Amino acid sequence: MHELFEALNENIKKHDEIIIMTHARPDLDGMGSALALFKIVKSMGKKCYIVSPLKKLYRSLDKAMKLLSQNNITIEFKGKEEIINGKHLNPLLIILDTQKPELVESDRVLNLIDDKIVIDHHIGSLDTIDDTIYKYSDANKSSIVEVMAEYLKFLELEIEPLIMTVLLSGMVVDTSSFNIKTTARTFEMAAYLAKNGADFVLIQDLLKEPREEMVERYGFISNSKEIVKDVLMCKMDDKIHGNVDIALLAKELLKFEDIKASFAIGRLSHRIVGVSARSMGGVNVGDIMEKLGGGGHLTDAAAQIKDKSVEDVAKELERIVKKVIR
Repeated sequence: MHELFEALNENIKKHDEIIIMTHARPDLDGMGSALALFKIVKSMGKKCYIVSPLKKLYRSLDKAMKLLSQNNITIEFKGKEEIINGKHLNPLLIILDTQKPELVESDRVLNLIDDKIVIDHHIGSLDTIDDTIYKYSDANKSSIVEVMAEYLKFLELEIEPLIMTVLLSGMVVDTSSFNIKTTARTFEMAAYLAKNGADFVLIQDLLKEPREEMVERYGFISNSKEIVKDVLMCKMDDKIHGNVDIALLAKELLKFEDIKASFAIGRLSHRIVGVSARSMGGVNVGDIMEKLGGGGHLTDAAAQIKDKSVEDVAKELERIVKKVIR
């Protein structure tokens, strides 16, 4: 981790303009880490802004952003058109919480800036952003907000407690309330955020969902299919959803009695279908996702498939699962 932080420090200092971008339809992890990095860059006296989200924010993130505004915490955003049409002096683009060019907030901004750093915690593939001056990808990390918490601690930098709250919210979501993808370091960073002002009561309020979103999710769950004994698969509709939406479905399916593994399938972009896989340990979902073109671990894995329909991916997944689990 120190190598990443030294690389960030060095590159931030030698560039005059820092642009932060996360994935389209940002969640609390992607945008929360962007907020923290914005504060870090500004503490170094550098010009910095975040690429504005074009699509609707998740309700929890929308609430967090309104709270920042109400508490006079200024975060500078710029729309992609303003960035594309503007003049840039020695810029650095830092991409958070994705390494796939199809999933970034703006592919035009991605192609505009030569110097790029990518920081991600998802499973890599052949189709990633490779023209970087530095790349960090660790699928063992619970979230990118965990990485940013470590960076803040490394720098001994104090930032607003409300941003610490947003960071911890992102960690809670990505770990399913610390039930998956956690290490000892995850809990250490959660404790660090709490000690530095993260408010657990406020987190509960931020994460409350509107009734219609829960109803929609349970509609998908009600149509889930047991593809082999004690293994459930759920298909979403053909609308574009976020990684969090798909992962949450897989986590919910795993809560049913006797279910050993679960798979959720949904569209991440017009070209990419995402699969999120979870297990209790008796089924190696990492091995199954590798056969689908992705990867991961025994209990937590994912895949992203290009130029196929949700239905085609579901059929291929079912074929693999039936072959692996006899």
